[in-house]
Order: sequence, then structure tokens, then C-alpha cells
Amino acid sequence: MVVVLNMFNKFFSVIAMLFIGNASLITPDAIADVAPDVKIMMVVNYAEWEKRRLQYVPKILVVDMWAMWCSSCIERFPEMIKLHEKYNNNNIEFVSMNLDDREDAKSLEIAEKFLEKMNADFDHYHMNENLLYAFEKINLIGIPAVLIYDSNGNETYRLTGDDPNNQFTEKDIEVAIKSLLDVR
Repeated sequence: MVVVLNMFNKFFSVIAMLFIGNASLITPDAIADVAPDVKIMMVVNYAEWEKRRLQYVPKILVVDMWAMWCSSCIERFPEMIKLHEKYNNNNIEFVSMNLDDREDAKSLEIAEKFLEKMNADFDHYHMNENLLYAFEKINLIGIPAVLIYDSNGNETYRLTGDDPNNQFTEKDIEVAIKSLLDVR
């Protein structure tokens, strides 16, 4: 199973490299200007994440779960940046949680370069757990997923792509954010 997941991750990392951003072709030269020692993602295990997540209280927290092998995650990431920019001054924090395989150094390097290119001005984490364990602990079947926590740190919304016939959109994220802002 692990071998299959590693092959799956590598395949989608290559695909994601080709279509980073607004479906623009990216070459290794185009992302080579990022310093190799730049570390945008903070590496956490699940227990550390739970502690860090609570540090955002009393703000509303929007967590974008993504990976480089997830083409729809990469495709919609710019929309998350737009939502962050729109709600930046409303006691809302946006963070991204990368779920690439911790054993796949190339995918993690590509993810760092992707975040640098996207210039997303919010916190970024990488879940440093076995991929299957991370999904189990977070209670995810798949990604993309957006988890939204209220100002008390309680998960209030879980937007996932689990049902292929009912995918969430950025509008769904915005409706959830607005409903939590209305509670304040």
C-alpha cells in the first residue's frame, strides 16, 4: 500500500508541477530562484498541530488541507488566497496544511516552491505523520478539504470532496465564514 501511495504521490507531484498557479506551465528554471533553505511550511505532528491550532483562538480559523498530488487542491489554492485577502481584517486566520508524504522529499520541495510562488501571506504547515495516519487522525477520506473552527476553537464546518456528486466551492467557504462572523 505504501509503495502504491508513493508512486501515486510522485505521479501527481509531476502533474502538479506542470500546472502550478493559474494553470500556467512551470519549469524547474522558473522555480529555481527560490533559495533551497527557505522553509515556508512549519513541520508538525498531529499532537503539535492540535496545540498550535488552539493558539489561533479567539479568531475564526480556516484550514485548507492540500497536497501537491491533488490537482484540484492546487487549482483552487489561489481562491483561498483571495478569501484570505478579503477577510484578512475580520479576526479570521487562514492556514494551509500540506499533507504530502513526509518520505517524499521531492514533493515537499515542490510544495515549498509552490507556496513561495503563490505568495500566500498566511501560515503554512506540513503534517509530519505517515500519510494514512494523518488522514485517519484528521478524519479525512480525501482532499481538498477545508476545516473551519469558530472563535472558541471548535470545528464548525468540514467542507470536503468526499461526495463526488456534491463538491464544495469557495462560495461554500464564504457562506461558512459569514455565518460565523454573524454569530459574533
